[in-house]
Amino acid sequence: MKRVAAVVAVGIALSLTIGTRTAAAQAADGEALYRQHCRTCHGARGTPTQRMVGLYPNLKTLADSALLAGISVDSIVALLKKGQGKDMKSFSDKLTPDQMAAVARFVKTLASGSTHTP
Repeated sequence: MKRVAAVVAVGIALSLTIGTRTAAAQAADGEALYRQHCRTCHGARGTPTQRMVGLYPNLKTLADSALLAGISVDSIVALLKKGQGKDMKSFSDKLTPDQMAAVARFVKTLASGSTHTP
């Protein structure tokens, strides 16, 4: 019986460790996905270049804390799914719902300046 309890305890500890690593990996994944799909237009740290603003006058500055304060992660995911206007196409054919959520959580960090992006 002690052996079964020990095996169960090890299994629980392992699943908690894997769960923690998975959450950390998802956060990093959101940053990597942002760099791959969003950085060109919105900038590495959420501030688009003047060139991009010239091409897309309605381009949002994702480092704007006032903008992000009024937008939930779910709203960002919806925007990624649907796109916005003619300039931002849907990402539903490029990203899974989990990936969109990871990107959205990362975007919410841009206004705080707590990103790892160089």
